[in-house]
Amino acid sequence: MALTIESAKQILDDYYDLVYPKYEDDIAFMDALEFLIKETNETEYMVELGGWYYEQKQFDLAEEYYLMAAKQGNVDAYECLGYIYYYGRVGQPDYEKAFHYYKLASDLGDVIAAYKLADMYKNGYYVSKDYTKYVQIIKGLYPLIQGATNTFDPVPEIYFRLAKIYVEEGNEDQAIQLLLIAKEFQSQRLIYSDFFGDLTIMKNIVKDLYSLIQFDPDYMDLFDLYYALQSPCKILIEIHNQEHIVEAKYEDDYFYISMDDKNYEDVDQFFLKAKIDDEPLSSQYVNVNYMEMLEK
Repeated sequence: MALTIESAKQILDDYYDLVYPKYEDDIAFMDALEFLIKETNETEYMVELGGWYYEQKQFDLAEEYYLMAAKQGNVDAYECLGYIYYYGRVGQPDYEKAFHYYKLASDLGDVIAAYKLADMYKNGYYVSKDYTKYVQIIKGLYPLIQGATNTFDPVPEIYFRLAKIYVEEGNEDQAIQLLLIAKEFQSQRLIYSDFFGDLTIMKNIVKDLYSLIQFDPDYMDLFDLYYALQSPCKILIEIHNQEHIVEAKYEDDYFYISMDDKNYEDVDQFFLKAKIDDEPLSSQYVNVNYMEMLEK
């Protein structure tokens, strides 16, 4: 049956309802987007297809569709191209191009591009290092996202950066509050997202938080394991009313983490690969019934 604009849109809706898309679902999804791009020339479909390829780590194809949308002034495409060139997804990092696209997006009000632009001033990527400019941008973003409720708003990223600034300025109490909010936002985001950078954000938030406050195992949550599993311990976790034992230990001078008869070389691999009923452990935040430190 020949595609129509309405049937192509329905294919997209149906695809996003699938928990485990099959190969033929992926093909139908891509064909539908290609059709919509050709028939409507709407940049949202170009960015959508570029984003799908980015998640598949087919960065050259992601770049192609982002560039297609950027030629028509799509702000999301500007931001996404900034990421591609900043992180060298299609070769070596190209900070000049990254700055160019982040600046275009930031000038149009893109908050994510703005904090990435701030990072470039902080690190001296393409531009001269300017920490004052970095602080100015990050502090300027705070009122724009204060009170945000969307899980995918860049609250964790901006609050994490602002907390570091407050620590440097001697305002640790405010930094702690920002990190606690950032941690909760990121916990909620990880229920829905398996994007490969989100766990790193969480790890860094937890690290900075427990550099400012004392870790209390009586009040730990799932992502506090980033802190607890840095040293030998045994922890009981009850998820969906099923008990699991997580243990960090040394054996023959080799440190590793185990859960459900599977071993992981470190806490990063644990959160990246551990599953509960075939679902990522990182998505189980709201399903944790109980946690207890058994040995420390």
